[in-house]
Amino acid sequence: MEKDWAYGTGMWAWLLQRVTGVLLVFYLFIHIVWAHGIKTPFDFMFVDFKTAIFILLVLVLPHALNGFRVFAIDFGIGEKMQKLLFWALVIIGFLVIIWGIP
Repeated sequence: MEKDWAYGTGMWAWLLQRVTGVLLVFYLFIHIVWAHGIKTPFDFMFVDFKTAIFILLVLVLPHALNGFRVFAIDFGIGEKMQKLLFWALVIIGFLVIIWGIP
């Protein structure tokens, strides 16, 4: 494996998918505890409903868009289209997140 391949857009997409996945599991745990009214040290994170929804948007959107990219790769899009699709979805994701700021 060449070094150029290890640090391309695919590596960043892979890392983004893993980080958002772990944070979504953490968010789900906090949400379940919070919804049942159990007091935790993480109560400061969710000062209101809009903030909690925005955090969820910031985590779910990149995870879902990257999942769409992986789905497209499974159907055989080319390497140049993979990079183009990644950056197009990053831009779309940023625009939706900016639009969703409470």
